[in-house]
Amino acid sequence: MSAQTTKNARIPTGFCYVPQDHYYIASLLQPHLVRYLYSDGATSCIIAIVTGKNQQGVPITVLSHLSKPVCVEAFFDVVTHQFKGEMQLFAQGANAQHQEAIDTNTQTIIDLFKAWVAQRSLASADGYIYKAHLWFNTGNPLEQNRDCLGIDLATRQVSHQRFDLTEDQRDITGGLQTLASIFGAELSPPIVLRVANAPFTHAQVKQLLFLALHYQWLDILTMKDEEILHYFSSTPHCEVSWFCDALRQSAQYVQTHLHLVL
Repeated sequence: MSAQTTKNARIPTGFCYVPQDHYYIASLLQPHLVRYLYSDGATSCIIAIVTGKNQQGVPITVLSHLSKPVCVEAFFDVVTHQFKGEMQLFAQGANAQHQEAIDTNTQTIIDLFKAWVAQRSLASADGYIYKAHLWFNTGNPLEQNRDCLGIDLATRQVSHQRFDLTEDQRDITGGLQTLASIFGAELSPPIVLRVANAPFTHAQVKQLLFLALHYQWLDILTMKDEEILHYFSSTPHCEVSWFCDALRQSAQYVQTHLHLVL
């Protein structure tokens, strides 16, 4: 496998977008179902790809977009339970150059990954990393496609290829996935790391709506971009262009579904 950077491309057949704090496992023997895994928008987050085989010897790949240490730990658990034998890791992100204090959350994520690689680099039938490609703190995330990463499951090529997506393509639930990423840890039981494209239960939807109302999420609908970046972005000086639209979409979802909780 190799990593490359090219200009924006058209979305391929079998494309699967993995949102923040979600993951997706695909079998490389079934590229007709999901052929391409991809995520973007990782300024202070990390996008991770692991390739290898499961216990039955079937080649599999997982891609996850991780924003918090608890999500990183959950991702490690997924890999531990799903992969056996040798694995290859690709991870990119945590590139935000902060102008003020050091972002301890981002540094903690980086440290967790490096410690995990060191721990899992010894040969073991239970699963070990024989090669790790880590792109952390390499520069402005808005340059050279440093905020995105994907893998073509047919060719097994990992790439920094960027795809132009709409908000509906990034969040097929119309904003609910965004709410889960922000408020999921406060649910009962909590949502820490979800399978991308998995359905929400009615109880989860209602809990997310209640939490959004508790935090006055509808106020976002009247905010300017500068206000949204100030209050909700940890990297306002180098945020992706669609960040504000994604939060507005989640607030619009709350407004549209108020009848479920009022």
